[in-house]
Amino acid sequence: MPRILATPRTGGRVPPPPRPHRYELAPDDRTPGRVRGWIAGLLDDWRLPHLADDLALIATELTTNALRHGGTTALATLSLTAPDRGPRTIRLEVRDSGPGFDPRECIPATDASGTGESCGGRGLLLVAALSSRWGALDTGAGQLVWAELTVD
Repeated sequence: MPRILATPRTGGRVPPPPRPHRYELAPDDRTPGRVRGWIAGLLDDWRLPHLADDLALIATELTTNALRHGGTTALATLSLTAPDRGPRTIRLEVRDSGPGFDPRECIPATDASGTGESCGGRGLLLVAALSSRWGALDTGAGQLVWAELTVD
């Protein structure tokens, strides 16, 4: 049964964004599907279901990469920011213990072979196309890959 959330009375103010949510990613083949369900549920709660398809595809790519290259449990974090000015933003972060990479090397128009697959596939090309911004950070114990979507 779906949860019904009460709308807080805020006296005309926008309520604060929800706290970030975290999901531990088990290293098995069912994890990307579970992450898609987790994201769809949160976006429904946040009244943003129109972002579910794009964010599910982004999450599938980032989760699959983290589990493939990290080889161990990873962590996904989904947050919604609501600044006083400017658009709201959904941010998905996936942290793993993998060796990391330079994202600039994965998003050329084409690589030397002319296929655009310099990092082994087209997943990060999709992330770049669907997100407002994305990137990767070395955490010292692995990496964190993130993507943001601007909320309309």
